[in-house]
Amino acid sequence: MTKISKILSASVILLSLTGCSLFSSSKDAATTTSSSTTPSKVTYESSDFKITVPRDWEVLDGEKLPAGSPKSVAVAFKNNIKNKKFIANINISEYNAKDEKTTSEEVVKSMKDNFKNTLIDFTDSGDTKVNINATGKPMEGILTKFSGKSDAAENLKNFKQLYVRYNNISYIITTSYGQDEDPEVVAKIDETINSFELK
Repeated sequence: MTKISKILSASVILLSLTGCSLFSSSKDAATTTSSSTTPSKVTYESSDFKITVPRDWEVLDGEKLPAGSPKSVAVAFKNNIKNKKFIANINISEYNAKDEKTTSEEVVKSMKDNFKNTLIDFTDSGDTKVNINATGKPMEGILTKFSGKSDAAENLKNFKQLYVRYNNISYIITTSYGQDEDPEVVAKIDETINSFELK
């Protein structure tokens, strides 16, 4: 099992429990900016990536992320709906992959094997290879879909995870939402994941 897969497994458990986990950052919040794209969306930019998110979602980075959380997460985005038991969310983690000897496919398989052993009622919905814009050129990423729960008493949740390795850094975009989530929210999540670009 790779170091990344161990960390991500714990991360998904937290995501499932809290609705917006992994709130810490190894980045300086001053390196990020937001700019308008459409009235309903905003582009979040760090020094090495950008992503377009719904304008009304909460952005958690820098000091907005609770202290004591893993340092792997650069930013998290949380739906603005406050009256649900579980709030749809997205986070972006970054890991130094310089010493990783495995392929992207092997890392993804290792992560899924770990999820299978840690989530209750885990169901793998498959992987898809997707193209990510990396400094203006297409680069391959792997999008994984699965469901599960960390506690027998809670409802099943859907997870989508995009894995990309670029310049010795692994980027993992993880989203979690309830299986009864509004289809419009799910569509926004998919649009957000698809908008991820490396700079």
